[in-house]
Amino acid sequence: MKANRYAFPDDEKDLLLRILADRFSGNPGCFAGADEIVLQRLIRLSSDQKLLPLVIDSFHGCEEAEAWREYAAYKRMARAQVTEQARRGVEFLEAYARLKEAGISALVLKGCVCRSVWPEGHLRISTDEDLYVRPDEFRRACDTLRRYGMTCGDKADPVADFEIGWRKPDSTLYIELHRKLFSPDGATGDLQRFFDDAFDRAQDYTVESGAGIVRSMSPEDHLLYLILHAYKHFVRSGFGVRQVCDVGLWMKAYGDEIDHAQIMRKLSDAHALYFASAMLAIAREDLGIDLRLPPCWDGVTVDREPMLRDLLDAGVYGSSTMSRHHSAALTAEAVAASRGNRKKKGLLYRAFPPKRILARDYPELNEHPARLPLIWVKRLLKYQKETKADENNSMAESIRIAKAREDLLKYYRII
Repeated sequence: MKANRYAFPDDEKDLLLRILADRFSGNPGCFAGADEIVLQRLIRLSSDQKLLPLVIDSFHGCEEAEAWREYAAYKRMARAQVTEQARRGVEFLEAYARLKEAGISALVLKGCVCRSVWPEGHLRISTDEDLYVRPDEFRRACDTLRRYGMTCGDKADPVADFEIGWRKPDSTLYIELHRKLFSPDGATGDLQRFFDDAFDRAQDYTVESGAGIVRSMSPEDHLLYLILHAYKHFVRSGFGVRQVCDVGLWMKAYGDEIDHAQIMRKLSDAHALYFASAMLAIAREDLGIDLRLPPCWDGVTVDREPMLRDLLDAGVYGSSTMSRHHSAALTAEAVAASRGNRKKKGLLYRAFPPKRILARDYPELNEHPARLPLIWVKRLLKYQKETKADENNSMAESIRIAKAREDLLKYYRII
């Protein structure tokens, strides 16, 4: 059947939302009168949002896009991403099987489990895969991944770290192994309490187009985690459209198995109820995902537009610019101060943090605390070098972004 033809939007953000809504509604369209400048901006935006393969695939058969001189190169790039994702998927299932053979109860989060509810899961790219293991199995899980041939950083400590990243040599496979899902020292560390007993409710899921079966959280626990994981990034530098897709599609697939009153109580306890309501509104109204929410959600109304603008600017995890990235410490501190009922710490504290904060990245401070002033100077010189090398990285812009995002956090009742 020939795709419907639509007038070409003159804004790349509107175009991205229209493409996603068409795909999720099962009614893909072909855009007439494609503009090369908007196409170029769309490619940049979809790359920031980790949605390039889906966007490129959406222009299949569109004559205007096919005539664009750079389109063939982006098609090759998207095809390479899909191919590499398929390879990572095979290797990840191999690593997961090793953990299972060792008797380790590892829960798979996001990644391949989310791909299982996308209409075309192979187009959802994951740069990493997340595994959650019981704290008393964490060290043994690290040993198992090492025997599989994976490596971690020199500073990794299986006793002290709440998560460790593992890479496979000669591969792009990257696994984040967690014994806690939220940093104990972060502004959202208290969210861990919702998932300490998630292993007791876990169940199996078929993933990677039927290639494997993995264990993950129950549908309700996994939905809560998807929302709170996005929330964690939102209180720092932001999150992107793909996370809303994950939440909306998961809710569509498993909504009937979720106790909505229970999950709303937990979200309210986490100061994330209005945040979640805005996410679901974007999924339904802007992404065209057919959500059948029960009446209990009707009383939680909030304007979704401020969040939509922020996540389109943010990139997949608030990493669209270095200025936005550096604003994270300021917004996270505002949230932490509100939770602790204290005055928030200012820029002077961020520039000259105490030894206990820096010892993780500079372990020599544990043996030589007198080096603290030298570490302060080293960090400031590094930041100065970064700002000179990147026009999208400045202290003034970071402060501006942080102030605007702090107002956003207040609007969604997070602060």
